[in-house]
Amino acid sequence: MNKSRLEALSDGVFAIVMTILVFSIKVPTLQPGGTSTDLWSALVALGPLLLSYFVSFLVLAMFWLSHHFFYSAFTKNIDRVLAMLNILYLSFIALVPFSAQLLGTYPEQSLSGIVYGINLMIISVIALVVIYYAMYSDEIDTAHVEEGMLRRATLRMYLTLACSAIGVAAALIHDDAALLFFALPIVFNVTPGLLNMLIRVLDAI
Repeated sequence: MNKSRLEALSDGVFAIVMTILVFSIKVPTLQPGGTSTDLWSALVALGPLLLSYFVSFLVLAMFWLSHHFFYSAFTKNIDRVLAMLNILYLSFIALVPFSAQLLGTYPEQSLSGIVYGINLMIISVIALVVIYYAMYSDEIDTAHVEEGMLRRATLRMYLTLACSAIGVAAALIHDDAALLFFALPIVFNVTPGLLNMLIRVLDAI
């Protein structure tokens, strides 16, 4: 199968999904004679949606970076199973705008945080399945992949999975804490050297 077509499809889905995220944020409608104070109050009311948007955009960017790295550095070819796993992965990526809007619209409801967190957990699990399938399948050429590269790739997904699971539990107690855990893996992906520091800590335990 043609790997470049799979990558093109995936990039297209990510681009569309990341764009759709902003559609949940509507310009406030004021009553006739509304003042700047009224507009400010309406904008403040959009706070949860805006926060959900920015966190979700960065989370999707993080998933795209991992996805791009996997197909550019790990696999020299694909097969039908890997293609179907990728389609399943994309189906839950495409669900993020829904779960993000749910979280931003009902920030006080624990169920919205649970749905959002489960969405991220499923994406992380499928990403791990994709990595392990590629590494242990006789059909996929991954002989060039170094152990350190594999460890960093899987650790990123395990970290996202763990933080999302904690976020789901935190949603039952405090919604803001849940969002903090959902966003935490972003820090490890954008801060140079932080993931390697975590690996050293884990090795020392």
